[in-house]
Amino acid sequence: MKSRYPRAFTIVFVLAFLALQLIVARPALAAPGDVVADVMTPEGATFWPLGVSPSVAFDGKYLYYAEYAGHVLHRIDTPPAGGVYNANNEITIGVIGIPSGIMALAYDAGRDAFWVTGGDGLSVYLLAKTGVAVLMFTIDPVNGRPGYSCTPGNTCTESKLAYDRADDTLWIGPDAFPRLYHYQTYPDPTGYAVLANTPFIDVSVPPNDMTAECGGYSIVSGVAVGGDHLFIGAGGCARYFEYTKSGVKVGSVAMAAMSIGDFECDNVTYPVSVIWIKNSFWGEIRAYEQPAANACRYGG
Repeated sequence: MKSRYPRAFTIVFVLAFLALQLIVARPALAAPGDVVADVMTPEGATFWPLGVSPSVAFDGKYLYYAEYAGHVLHRIDTPPAGGVYNANNEITIGVIGIPSGIMALAYDAGRDAFWVTGGDGLSVYLLAKTGVAVLMFTIDPVNGRPGYSCTPGNTCTESKLAYDRADDTLWIGPDAFPRLYHYQTYPDPTGYAVLANTPFIDVSVPPNDMTAECGGYSIVSGVAVGGDHLFIGAGGCARYFEYTKSGVKVGSVAMAAMSIGDFECDNVTYPVSVIWIKNSFWGEIRAYEQPAANACRYGG
């Protein structure tokens, strides 16, 4: 029987129907914790000093990183999903105003700038995309970090940083330490950091520790926030962890093992929301799928 629809109309209808199915039933690129994207920076497998870096940031379009206590901000394109790609469209921006160099980065979408911890482990700056930094405050090594002590063998000036746009605060963790400190973005009258109402959370106190999942230890090696919860990584542990801002462990997600340098959230680049993680020891940045869509939004 002859169709009542012209052939051209039928073809267009079929193509439109298939396109609609792809939109409605498009599968996620991966499962929570799986690698969605992977990019090698120009430093590649170089170890020291260029490849070693505990910093990564994402501004909604580009990835940023710096060398260990470095004075150059690097910007690259986000890579396509799937596979391992070399960095594209790299530009370098000289940094002015941070004598000790950049240690950790966190993008603040409201200010369109980066919060930075310095290479001395105590200074905190606001860094413009032009490379000009302004010292915002200094952390008192005793009163500003209650209970802190550096474990022998750790790099005591290395820190991890996340900006929380929900209440305009900062989460800063000394590397490989089980306590994550919480600060206001403004100083006290003497220029020192002001601890927030919840001054810190601990990741090593049962039942909110990582010990069982990480083979006997609980530490902070990377942190990100962009919503109700914190996302924390422990160096050498093949999982990342979700905590409330009062320190209650919500859960953990298995991930491909990586030497964790820093976390940053991205819910706009791919069909699934991801956490960018910088490898501490060479020039690689991976995107791991978040536990749920928009669990952690970019920019704080």
